[in-house]
Amino acid sequence: MSPTREKPTVLVVDDSAVIRKMIAPVVSKLGYRPVMAENGDEAIRQIHAVHVDALLLDISMPGRSGIEVLQYLRKNNFLLPVIMISGSGDISQAVQCIKLGAYEYLTKPVDRNRLEITLKNALSESALKEKVRLLSAAMDQSPIAVVITDTLGNIEYTNTAFSALGCLMNEKDSGTPVTLIKAEAVPDDFQGKLRETIASGQAWQGEFSRRCKNGDLCWQQAIISPVLNSAGAVSHVLALMQDITAVRKNQEALAESNKRFKELSDLLPQPVFETDQKGTVTYSNRAGLTAFGYTEDDLDKGIHALRLFAPEERPGIEKNMRGREFGSHEYTAIKRDGRRFPVLVYSAPIAGKIGTAGLRGLVIDITERKEAEERVQENQKKYHNLFQAIPDAIIVADVDTGSLVEWNRQALLLFEYSPEELAGMTITGLYPQEFRSVSENYYKSALQQKAGTLETQIVTRHGLRIDVHISSSTFTAAGQRRFVSIIRDITEQKKSESLIRENIRLKNDFISTVSHELRTPLFSILGFTSTIMRDYEELDRDTMMEFLKIIHDESSRLSALIEDVLMISKIDSGRVSYKKSRIDPSSTLAEVCRSLKKRAEEKEIVLKLELHATSAEIYADPDALKQAAINLIGNALKFTPPGGRVSVLLSQNEEALSICVEDSGPGIPEADLEKIFEKFYRVNRPGEEIEGTGLGLPIVKEIIEAHQGTVTVTSRLQEGTTFTVRLPLIKTKTEAAA
Repeated sequence: MSPTREKPTVLVVDDSAVIRKMIAPVVSKLGYRPVMAENGDEAIRQIHAVHVDALLLDISMPGRSGIEVLQYLRKNNFLLPVIMISGSGDISQAVQCIKLGAYEYLTKPVDRNRLEITLKNALSESALKEKVRLLSAAMDQSPIAVVITDTLGNIEYTNTAFSALGCLMNEKDSGTPVTLIKAEAVPDDFQGKLRETIASGQAWQGEFSRRCKNGDLCWQQAIISPVLNSAGAVSHVLALMQDITAVRKNQEALAESNKRFKELSDLLPQPVFETDQKGTVTYSNRAGLTAFGYTEDDLDKGIHALRLFAPEERPGIEKNMRGREFGSHEYTAIKRDGRRFPVLVYSAPIAGKIGTAGLRGLVIDITERKEAEERVQENQKKYHNLFQAIPDAIIVADVDTGSLVEWNRQALLLFEYSPEELAGMTITGLYPQEFRSVSENYYKSALQQKAGTLETQIVTRHGLRIDVHISSSTFTAAGQRRFVSIIRDITEQKKSESLIRENIRLKNDFISTVSHELRTPLFSILGFTSTIMRDYEELDRDTMMEFLKIIHDESSRLSALIEDVLMISKIDSGRVSYKKSRIDPSSTLAEVCRSLKKRAEEKEIVLKLELHATSAEIYADPDALKQAAINLIGNALKFTPPGGRVSVLLSQNEEALSICVEDSGPGIPEADLEKIFEKFYRVNRPGEEIEGTGLGLPIVKEIIEAHQGTVTVTSRLQEGTTFTVRLPLIKTKTEAAA
């Protein structure tokens, strides 16, 4: 709503207070605001101090007269209407006032009615003149060219902008009628149709081009409308014209820029889009239409941007837009046919004249990247599982600080630290103090790719030292250099190596012993047979029989040795088979003791057999049981010194049969008790040279265990040794048949 206009102010100037008091009510009654002044100087001050719309001015006043005030006003361009009041009817004075620009001349006494009419008319004409003045100023100061012609084209009015337009000056100057639109490349009947439009009382509006004085092509926009007289006929033509060359050039440049943008965006393999404020897609390049499965027609019909994304993504997108969270975001897009694919969207606001006019963005299909990420994650998962499943301990340390950054499950088990404890340690803290300098040197060599492997010791959380084999390397991950060590517990390997070395030693000893054991009887046999062959006719019968007996004994010894070797070979190859049957072990033991009685007598050893289980039966191979008994009792006789004793005891309980072979020999050192059943193992007895291959007891153990029995040994140095064999008894006929 426009502000309420204030009442017009009328300045009443008269040196007579009576006249002022008489005129003031009249002014107030007319709805105007009266202001008083008693002389010319005060009137001028009032005019400068307040806005005055009209002036009632007495001519004859002391000091500055009314005519002098009027002259002052016109000289200083005060355009308010001035009504002169005089007590004289001097016509020449009235004419002078009118010439100076007074609106009216009234004589005293002033007629109230005439004053009222005059004042109303003066103010109305003043307001009208002000409007005309304002309109004229607006027209003259307008940047739009204004020209008014008569119906023949003769110019009756132009403003400053029309002259600056510089398009019709030559015709105007020549005094000939002007052609308002002198355009290029228009139809031949253009001017005729333009005149018909104006003559019909309608306005014409359009743009046209022409050649300026300098020969350049210029563009103008024009609105040409008829001016009708009171009879409704066209009396004049009003033309509003404006040079739009710069605008057209800007439009052409913008169109060319848009064309280049579209051509360039169509070359891009990624979708490019623009939306308006409502989210409707206003532009998409060729890649965008192809990617989402839409056409230009679909775009013209209207596609909201949210339709291009999965329903579950839309609330998040709207939230980002409300929060003006532009930049890059990952979403799940949806094609026209419903297929989904992951995208990365870069967006930015389009700046408008007022706020944001829409959005502009780029869409990247990240399906391949997502698939690659999934493969990477799967590979990382496989790597992690493999890393954790490796049976060796693996430690990863930072190259610069040596701090532990990663480890597998086996490392936690080996070092017995918690993950939090390992995270606070360095790699050198895993080694005993005396091995740290070696480990540091190895660590430095590994960083230079010069290190191979290292056998050392590590120390666990509880102080246990473990022999380990370490192989190391360096790698770079996420810009960080890492040092990785694969740590293998070689405690068992060390034991195996020791055992292998011991087995090699035993085998070598065995070969040496067997060689000796073979050579001795062979040389004896060879020697005595050579003697017999050479001195056959000279030898008497007793000597001959003695030699033959020696040959027989040595052959038996050689045969037993060979049987032991063959037996152990069968055991190793798993080709041993036993012919088990129901037997009475007491008879087997009695037979063995009888066969070994002579050997005992030769060493003056008491060989005693005690049978406390004469009715017991077992399921066994009689030959194998006999060999086991020979080996046990023979060993007892071998290691028992002359004058000693060897006792063989057969007993039983409800479950098993026991055979105990006890001697009074030197005994077996405690350290050797666990090894005497190993192949080729022989107790080291300094200063004693006792024959044997180290196969007897392993054969006994294999035979007894093959019969579901056990063999144990107890011994005390210098007191003797006891071997105990336990074999299961036959309880039922069904069990015996089995």
